[in-house]
Amino acid sequence: MNPQLTERLICPRCGPRFGLVLRADQVEEGSVVDGFLGCSNCRVLYPVARGVADLRHPPRSRTHRRARAVPPPTADASAPETLRLAALIGVARGPALIAVAGNLAGRASGLASLLPDVEVVALAPRFDFRPPGGASWLMASQRLPLRDGSLAGIALAGSWAEPLLDDAARCLAPAGRIVLLGASADGEQAFRSRDLKVLASKEGVLVGRLD
Repeated sequence: MNPQLTERLICPRCGPRFGLVLRADQVEEGSVVDGFLGCSNCRVLYPVARGVADLRHPPRSRTHRRARAVPPPTADASAPETLRLAALIGVARGPALIAVAGNLAGRASGLASLLPDVEVVALAPRFDFRPPGGASWLMASQRLPLRDGSLAGIALAGSWAEPLLDDAARCLAPAGRIVLLGASADGEQAFRSRDLKVLASKEGVLVGRLD
């Protein structure tokens, strides 16, 4: 996890008004491998282990059993799916922060390689692998642990990610994009009900912009 990301994180229990403090116990090549994130309000500690910050609500073991694992990661920046995802998110250069959530989380390292000036965050309820470098990996419950207006773009896919549309809009900066892939009928309806300008809608792919 990039330690500078701490400035963009919030306590998932206390909400957007409360940030987190990082204690880094092990750092490798500028990334936090082991440590803790703590909230000064509720005093809950969120562990960072093997480079993954676990920002799920306690009890985390119960959440882990219920959650479906995301597909294995790929760091291939030239993969057609990675190139397509980058084009849909629409952030070509940084400094900027983007996020990929749910079934798209495995594309985070590929996007980070493709967009070296852009910080990439992967979000999912569970990772069953040691993530590759290049991106920050966060396990989350049904709230994005990111500050309001902190994202230049976010892409979501999967049954866990669709309910995060409201939170995704909260985290978007002005002119930021939300991408929803493989949208269900309910997901498409929820997407269109948000205060977004729809830029694209085709075969389960929806792209909206916060104006």
